[in-house]
Formats: sequence, structure tokens, C-alpha cells
Amino acid sequence: MKRRDLLKTTLAGGALLPMSTDSLAEKEPKTTSLKNHQKGAEILRGGPLVNLERAYKVMAEENLDGLIVTQPINFYYFTGYHDHLAVRYDAPSSFALITRNEKQPISIIMNQFIYYFCVADSNFKWPSDVYLFTGWDKKIVGTNPDTKPSNKEPKASSPFIFQDKKQMPQSYIEKNRLEKLDIALENIPESADARWALTKAICNNGLEKSKIGIDHPVINRVIDTSGLDIKTVDGDHALRKIRLIKTPREIELMRITAENNATAALNAVRAVRAGANHFELKSLFFSECAKLGNMPLLMQIDSVNSEVFNAELKDGDAFAIDGVSQAFHYTGDYGRTVFLGEPSRSMKKATDAIAIGWDAVREKLKPGLRYSEIRTIGRDAIKKSGYNFNVAVTPHSVGLSHTDEPGRDGPGSYWVKDDLVLEENMIISVDMPVLHTGIGGSAHLEDLTLITKDGSEQINDIGDRIVIV
Repeated sequence: MKRRDLLKTTLAGGALLPMSTDSLAEKEPKTTSLKNHQKGAEILRGGPLVNLERAYKVMAEENLDGLIVTQPINFYYFTGYHDHLAVRYDAPSSFALITRNEKQPISIIMNQFIYYFCVADSNFKWPSDVYLFTGWDKKIVGTNPDTKPSNKEPKASSPFIFQDKKQMPQSYIEKNRLEKLDIALENIPESADARWALTKAICNNGLEKSKIGIDHPVINRVIDTSGLDIKTVDGDHALRKIRLIKTPREIELMRITAENNATAALNAVRAVRAGANHFELKSLFFSECAKLGNMPLLMQIDSVNSEVFNAELKDGDAFAIDGVSQAFHYTGDYGRTVFLGEPSRSMKKATDAIAIGWDAVREKLKPGLRYSEIRTIGRDAIKKSGYNFNVAVTPHSVGLSHTDEPGRDGPGSYWVKDDLVLEENMIISVDMPVLHTGIGGSAHLEDLTLITKDGSEQINDIGDRIVIV
């Protein structure tokens, strides 16, 4: 059987191949399991993931009276619910509101049927005010599109639920949905549409005259037509500052995604053989992610990110991988160098160099260290060890986004990196790609690190610096 046939068998049958190198024979692919996924589901059910203590602090620093969000990533952060309707429509669907008043709960504004049909099933522990909207009771006919919205709310239509035929007993799912909907509407009756529901939430939270950070222009539209004296600003900078510091529950979800992501990447590359191509390796990674409960996002192979580029892998190849996937929308990020056969001398030097740089950085990671100091530590260690390689040594925060941090120039500038200072409960990656060609391949090393009270902790297995197959 040819090596290419071996990989095809792997792809078709789902069984991973053992490694061919004797020195790494014990490093067989890990078995796949969804046990982490079940654990993550229980964590998520516990309520909003947002770091409330951090949120109040950041709103004070940014002189904001509140934040209103609708982007799926931010709505999820404030509620724990992934708004699939907004993702499918690529348009705002639900909103969440938080104020600087620590005594006021988060307000959640969403479609009544989606709450009944989707949210109720999760049994979230929401310490929140829920504002549901159903639609107008009567259709509008002959309206002028230039006419300003009325200041009087139209009558809301009745909540929509599935009608009980009473031919069989209702299931737990059906009973639970009705119970959750009844509780929500008893506390706050339905509104005619999203505009009216959001306006009620703003007023009930005392924000009629305020400065609010927002994450989408449609929120401006609602406020402009509401007659409220509110100033809105881009809330992206504040939101990223909040997300920078993780809660204990977020850290547990990050542990799950980091472990799954690294396992999926290693399982994929250990199954590959000469004769396979980039598409097949990516397919293996995506498949392994799915088996573990992660949603694959990308795998960079040999420094190539193109979705259409393809090339065959040959004996003697040395190439970097960078695998990214998510569990419960938290991001795993993992990089390694793969050798098909014994490494060449030049590539062995490159991987030794980045390992030395990473070890030097890991020893120093702790609160108070700056991003710029991380780069200096890594590069100096490589140089002092006698290696003449240019290595990126690029730190970045990881969380709900691959690069989950504010930029130095305020709103909308997350891509202009600030010289951030490490704080306890940040989770960072330090990218360690070799920035050279003509060395016989490409090399990379990347892990996820939790910053602790007085040091750091790796949250994925860092034992394999290189992978030889």
C-alpha cells in the first residue's frame, strides 16, 4: 500500500495512523471524546460570561454610562447565548444592555419566538431583565418611508407559540418553553418591535440622558428615533478592554478549547504522510476538531493561508502549522513545526532557536511584564545562544477573538497594537515564527498561556516542540 493510500484510508475510515518514527512511537494520536464539550455546556449554562467587575471599571475609565451590544460575539459575552438568527441573517437580531449601576441587572432584548423556541431550552441562569418583542398587532398600509416613526407604541401582537393539539402529553421541552416564556412576559410584557423594546430598556435603566458605547450603527438608528438625549460612541475599545481579563468560567472554557485545538492539530499532522496535500491535511484537522466538539476556523500550512492554494507534501518537507478552532466560541491557537522524515540541519537549528526563545519568555511571564519586554526577552535569548534567526516573538491576547485586545489608538484600532501590560487572568499567545526563507522550510511555535497571580500556566500540552512523521 502506498503512503498516499494510507492517508486516504485515514480520511475515509476515521482511524488515525500511528507515527512511523521510533523515537516518537509512544506519541500516538489521542482518542477523541466529547467529555470536554459536556463540561463546557454546564459552564455556559451558569449565566452571562461577562467580567462584570472589569466592565464597571472600564465604563468608568471610558466615561460611559452604559453599553448596548448586538454583534453576536458581544451578545454572547453578555448572555451566554449565541444568536444564530443574527449570524444567519448577518443583521442585528438581539440586544444586551449594561449600565454602570452595579445594582441593575443586564437587560436582554430579543424576539419573543426565538426566546421561546431557542433560548428556553438552555435553561440559562440569567439574572437579567428580559424584554421580548412580538410584532405589531396590525399591518401598516400606505405608509410613507420618509415619515418619522410614531412616538406612540402600537399594540403588540400576541406571543406566538406552537398550539397544543392535546392528542398526546406535552414533552419536557414543550412544557419548559412555555414556563420560561410565561415567566419572562409576566415580569415585562411584550413590546411591538425591537425599537420599542430597546427604548423601554434604556428608559427603565435611567439612561434617557447618557453616554453609551455601542457596537453597531443600527443602535444609533433606534436612539435617533426614540427622542432620547443620548450620545453614542464606538464601544469596541471598551468591550475589548473588558474581554481582556477572563473570569474563572471563561478560563475553564479556554482550557477546553486550547486542549481540544492542540489535540486536533497533533492528531491531524501525525496521520499525514508524503503524497498527501494541503487540502487533505486541513480536512484532517477540521475533522479532528469536530470529533472533539471544536468548530474549526483555519489551519495555516507552511506559512500559506490561501483557501485555494494546494501542494503535495513530500519526504523531507519541513513546514509550520498554525491551527485555530473554537469551543463555545472561545478560541484555541496552536503552532508547531512538522518534519516528514528526519529534519535537515538548517531546520533543526531554526526549531531549536524558537524553542530557546519561547522557554526564555515562559520563565518571565507574569503580571506587570509589557508586550515589548516579551519580544526583547525572546530575541535576546536566541541571539545569546548563538543563533542568527529573526523570530517574530509576537504576544497577543486570545479569547472570543483570535486577537482579543484593544489597540493603542482607541475605538476601531485593535489592529494597532498597544504595548499592553500583562495582568492576572489574561490569556495570551506568543507567536514564534521564523522570519526567513532559504532554510529548507518554515518553522513556528505557539501555545496558550494563562497569566496567574505571580507567574503563568500553560493551558495546552507543550511537550511536542516539533512533530516528526
